[in-house]
Amino acid sequence: MDLILKLADNYEFINSLNEKAKDKIAEYLKIYDYEAGYKLISGKQTCIGFSFILKGVIRVYRINDEGREVTLYRLHQGDSCFLTTLCILSDEEHYGFAEVEEDATLGIIPMEIFKAYVLEDKVFLKYIFKNLYGKFEGVIGALEKITFDSIEKRIGQRLRQMASKKSGSAIIYTTHEKLAVDIGSSREVVSRTLKGLEKSGLIALERGKIKVYDIKNLDQIG
Repeated sequence: MDLILKLADNYEFINSLNEKAKDKIAEYLKIYDYEAGYKLISGKQTCIGFSFILKGVIRVYRINDEGREVTLYRLHQGDSCFLTTLCILSDEEHYGFAEVEEDATLGIIPMEIFKAYVLEDKVFLKYIFKNLYGKFEGVIGALEKITFDSIEKRIGQRLRQMASKKSGSAIIYTTHEKLAVDIGSSREVVSRTLKGLEKSGLIALERGKIKVYDIKNLDQIG
């Protein structure tokens, strides 16, 4: 039951389940470690089970007809995947992609166990719809940024997010391609914009990394 207590730290609905349900989860739960870059979901496929994210960051994205990736949202500790939830509620395959962005640990229970002992719990339903609404707001927010914000502002905001725990100057390890995927643009446009910011003295570009001279200046871009 120590594992159940650990799950409950990040998934409060676990506490509302009856003892039989908790016992079944403890019996069937499998723990998996994934390294950054691992593809969890690649295209159209059925769900193997309900996932508890115990550690790490997972990026969920789509690929358009031209083969360009667009990031939809990121999943963190205590989150639930929108694609997995759709599989649960509709019993259908859904198209999407998910990759491990930072080394992750997932706990997975088989779908039949989840449906039999968790799905109809009222506290779980409240959790899942709150989670879904949060993801929906995130996707809408990303679309609004693409529609209304300048490319400079979007780049500045993303770099600010990546350096959120730092102050002063910072080295951000990313590529132009990765940054383009994150903000919904093309690598060519991002590269051109970054070179402009470099000429302005705000950043310095090096292979695989960007040096920001003063993180506070990122708020003024755009």
